Amino acid sequence: MGLFKKLKGRVEETLEELNINERPRYQQPIYSSGYQQPIGQNLAPAIPERDYYNCNNNSGSNRNGGNHNNYNSGEQLNNVKGQGNSGNGKVDDLFSEPISLDGPVSQIPSSNNHPVPLPEFYQQKGPIETNNFYGNMLVEKQNLPVWTHPYSLWKCDDDQFWGLAVSCTTASQRVFGDDPNSNPCKYFFSPVGICSISLGASEFQCGIRFRIGECKRFSCGVEFTAASGGNSGKMTSKLVQGMGLITALYSGNIHPRITSKVGFQRLDPKGRTANGLYKFILTLFDSSKWVLFSNMDAFSLRNANCIESSSFQNSAIIQVGRVPKNGDEGAYDLAAGAYVEDVTLSGNVGNQNNAQYSFNYRIGGRSSSGKVVQWALPHQYHSADKCMSSERISNAELDSTCKGVMWAYLTKRFVMNERLPPQELQFDPYVEGKGCTGYSEQAIRRIREVASREIDSFDVVNASNTDSMYTSGKILDKGAFMLYVAGFVLKDEQLARKQLLKMKQAFSRFIQNKQQAPLVYNSTWKGIVSSAGLKDGNFYCDFGNCFYNDHHFHYGYHIHAASLVALADRKYGDNTFLNECKDWVNTLVRDVCNPSEKDRYFPVFRSFDFFNGHSFANGLFAHGDGKDEESSSEDYHCYYGVKLWGRVIGNVQLEQLGSLILAIERRAMNLYMLYSSDNDVVPANFKANKVSGILFENKIDHATYFGMNKEFIHGIHMIPITPMSNYMRKTRFVREEWEQMRLGELVRGIDSGWKGLLYLNSAVIEPGEAWKFFNDENFQDAWLDNGMSRTWCLAYCAGMGGI
Repeated sequence: MGLFKKLKGRVEETLEELNINERPRYQQPIYSSGYQQPIGQNLAPAIPERDYYNCNNNSGSNRNGGNHNNYNSGEQLNNVKGQGNSGNGKVDDLFSEPISLDGPVSQIPSSNNHPVPLPEFYQQKGPIETNNFYGNMLVEKQNLPVWTHPYSLWKCDDDQFWGLAVSCTTASQRVFGDDPNSNPCKYFFSPVGICSISLGASEFQCGIRFRIGECKRFSCGVEFTAASGGNSGKMTSKLVQGMGLITALYSGNIHPRITSKVGFQRLDPKGRTANGLYKFILTLFDSSKWVLFSNMDAFSLRNANCIESSSFQNSAIIQVGRVPKNGDEGAYDLAAGAYVEDVTLSGNVGNQNNAQYSFNYRIGGRSSSGKVVQWALPHQYHSADKCMSSERISNAELDSTCKGVMWAYLTKRFVMNERLPPQELQFDPYVEGKGCTGYSEQAIRRIREVASREIDSFDVVNASNTDSMYTSGKILDKGAFMLYVAGFVLKDEQLARKQLLKMKQAFSRFIQNKQQAPLVYNSTWKGIVSSAGLKDGNFYCDFGNCFYNDHHFHYGYHIHAASLVALADRKYGDNTFLNECKDWVNTLVRDVCNPSEKDRYFPVFRSFDFFNGHSFANGLFAHGDGKDEESSSEDYHCYYGVKLWGRVIGNVQLEQLGSLILAIERRAMNLYMLYSSDNDVVPANFKANKVSGILFENKIDHATYFGMNKEFIHGIHMIPITPMSNYMRKTRFVREEWEQMRLGELVRGIDSGWKGLLYLNSAVIEPGEAWKFFNDENFQDAWLDNGMSRTWCLAYCAGMGGI
């Protein structure tokens, strides 16, 4: 908390200057071919018309009577061919094909300059993940922990303990504050740096040389050699998310050595496994028990902190794992000797509403079962396919740092199922359990009055001309929502064309890369970054975009806005926008949501972490609590944009991929970030906060990087309010948060953009009151965030049933 307190103090000094329009993340850096034809043409289907006055309601009611037009903007795409799509619109594997194999668009120049140097690699091929769990091993001294869950691991360079350090904490060790007796408490974390086990070698005692390599989406490799360089022996290990056993492979003239800062109380031989490995149980002085497997015997306690073997092999394996909470020492026996070398994703949509995806483990070594032990987080085992039931190791559980209890599985593949967002959840306000309810004639008249004035006065061309991709993206998205309302809610051709012309002009600046801080393709870390901060390494420029911070937040706004403009241009314009912007938008999509390793220009899923179930915003920074994210809503807004973009351009793969990620996030976020009263994952004395605040890998802090106001902490998990909001933020949760946190009382005293945001959020449960607020003749524009329009707010409230 030391860093955060320092930042908090800095923020409080200038708190009155803060507002929602500029959302700095005050995170101080610690250091100053089966390939198919890409979509190249406009092959997108026409989007059907919709009768907004007499819209179909899933509950069977009709707001105004009359005939229903059963338009569903999520109708099946027929005869659409695109990257990864078969001729009938079915995608065989959502992760098999790239969006493109071409380089970034030509108007974005390439540069190999970057403030953060690459680490020393071994065997690194392809783009490097910048926001992944092993990020601490890429930057700085490379000695801060990384979390595979349930383990944390780090390069230990302390005398006598050189090597790969391992820790595995329990829920009873969590630290709560500021006042540990308060309910809810402000934060909690698991202790770091408890070196329960360190895997090393006798040759490391004069120092080590550390290298990282084989960096993939779910794993990385680490290599340790003696610092002297006179010994050819080395120790390597693969760090894999969810791994059950930590495996160290020794080759050459090197003598394994196992140490512990906690200390060894006992070392008990347990015979041999079915495949011939020697098994030991290590009891530490904190009473924790660990299992040890090796092809070497004769291990003995040299002292209370060191275990060595009197035997030697030129090629040795050592595996360690914490014994589950039930004390079952045999939980790992059938997996001993095997380890995961790589993890691949596969998945498909079986029908329009259900998807299946899996983690596929490429296994090295040999176990008696041919399988490995993998630990699963709650959102994974809650969605596990029925085939996983027989693979679960009965009652084998360990605690994660802040995401609940993990279950162990003996498997080669972990298969999960998700129900996708409803087909009608596309462009229009969506009510959980009811669908899209349409608009009354009275609402249409009032929305038209406001939209006419607002479109005339809103200069999106100049307002979006900022030096920040984040700020510009929000403003473009504001204009795009206004355009959508004019064209598809009001069906006002004149108004829609007026706004469309302005939106195309505003976007043209970015498509041509002529904004104040043009984009650059950084060939060092391989990604699209803002030139702001690239030369001088200033983290504060564009919220750290140059350091790969918040890319899914920033580019998500642009992707979503482009989807709406392309849709409107097809109906009200000359239908040229899509071809003009498609490669540029696809480049942004590839930066944050590239599905395939075949794309050599971008890492696979830079932001979204399939193992954790949500994205991480933190880029190339070392942090003692790991990666983090403070906005669940801007996270899912990105993939909502990807889903709509895929639909508009006719790329079924992208549309379904966006839908799958949204379904995973809905499940995971409602466990780890948004807390209904029945949540049993986060500690009981924390969940009454209702939202996480900043979710780290090792800590949850009910705070933001830009201030401690309640509206900041809750509002950052609302922004922006879109048709996807009520799908992600369930009605029950929104009601509990509104009532238990007394947001209705709070909002009356707010005089900034947060006021409008909180009221718009309340449209989920009190659409009539929300409509009254935005419809009031004394409404002030100061109550709108710079990414909000009164036009969209009224349309959203009316669409949620407000009038």
